[in-house]
Amino acid sequence: MSSETAPPRLRLAVVGAHLTGMPLNPELIARGAVFVERATTSSAYRLYALANTTPPKPGLARAGAEQGGPIEVELWDMPLTEVGAFLAGIPAPLGLGTLELADGRQVKGFICEGHAIAEAIDITAFGGWRAYRAAEQA
Repeated sequence: MSSETAPPRLRLAVVGAHLTGMPLNPELIARGAVFVERATTSSAYRLYALANTTPPKPGLARAGAEQGGPIEVELWDMPLTEVGAFLAGIPAPLGLGTLELADGRQVKGFICEGHAIAEAIDITAFGGWRAYRAAEQA
């Protein structure tokens, strides 16, 4: 498909259960999303293991410049025609917002409502959900 006929897409950063190999990744694939690259956020974010989520999910929250750490994300391109239905299926306390990547790019991605982190475990030091889950299972 040439770029002239490719449907418009939204670049989307995923941080947890939608990562490659994780339980919710098939939701991206089913909506025609295409993996682009692995990246990290700027150091303005903290990552939390949320309580009472099935499957287990993290919450990414902006903490302020250099008050967090770089968090691993994956960038996916999703057809714009699929974004609304995808967004409608995201359960609270998660949502989509604008994330800043380490290289300065800004992309849409998963964010977490502040009230949910009060009962969550700060896992920022792991640098990402995949590393946290691997340590948890070890």
